[in-house]
Amino acid sequence: MTYIGRLWNGAPPVSERRVLLIVGGGTAGWMTAAALAKALPKTTAVTLVESEQIGTVGVGEATIPPINTFNQILGLDEAAFMRATKASFKLAIEFVDWMGPGHRYLHPFGGFGLDIEAVKFHQVWLRAHHEGWAPPIDAFNLSAQAAHLNRFAPPSKDPGQVLSSLKYAFHFDAGLYAKFLRDYAEPRGVTRVEGKIASVQQHGETGFVTGVTLEDGRVLEADLFVDCSGFRGLLIEQTLKAGYDDWSHWLPNDRAVAMPCVTGGDGLTPYTRATADAAGWRWRIPLQHRTGNGYVYSSRDISDEDAVARLRATLDGEPLA
Repeated sequence: MTYIGRLWNGAPPVSERRVLLIVGGGTAGWMTAAALAKALPKTTAVTLVESEQIGTVGVGEATIPPINTFNQILGLDEAAFMRATKASFKLAIEFVDWMGPGHRYLHPFGGFGLDIEAVKFHQVWLRAHHEGWAPPIDAFNLSAQAAHLNRFAPPSKDPGQVLSSLKYAFHFDAGLYAKFLRDYAEPRGVTRVEGKIASVQQHGETGFVTGVTLEDGRVLEADLFVDCSGFRGLLIEQTLKAGYDDWSHWLPNDRAVAMPCVTGGDGLTPYTRATADAAGWRWRIPLQHRTGNGYVYSSRDISDEDAVARLRATLDGEPLA
């Protein structure tokens, strides 16, 4: 998400209503709309324009613990959120085959052990490890131990309890999360406009974006714009030509294919799995109603057809799409 547009010079008079326009929906657009609906005064009108003709990535979404902070700021009910988005709990990421075939390790959420006065826990563990008597470090992380056991429990609110150290996030259906946030944002004043943007208007001298024109001729003007148009970069790239830094030398993976399937194999695990593969890596994200899978790969090292075939061959269950 990128904020662009004309600058707001001080607080507007109560009688003057500012307009903020979000370009694009999906998870990014509706997260922005929900946050602004919660945070901004009623003197700001928030509008979101999106088109049902333009699809979103919409794969299963694996998050990290700050998603809890975001949901709590909005005041969302966790149980209602999980029901609506078909969510499951996430305690860690399991990495498979990255150090070599058959090797596995967990990257869990939360801290490891307890510091001993001025000595950090990891320093104590590292010395014990070098001396050959330390257990694996994830033995000292509650989220890791729960993940190994395929278990979850809500953290304790008592900081004196070990259970208070458990940190978690979620897997959820990104499309359903966007819908859930839309249902949150619209009753709080966000206006949704259906339509495809045909052109973008800019100020003749400053070049700032001043408005967008839809295919049916409607013009939407605003004081501030948020570009949530995803890969299109409709405002920040196509219009403002912000440019990109080429990192392909370090990050050769340039494509991805997604393929949900019927839940099978390990079932509803409380962790995301990332598996190294010949031309990239594969993800596995378990949701209540399906398992999300994908293959992130380098098109220089494998064809699209072979990438699809490779992903299909590694699914836990029957593919759904």
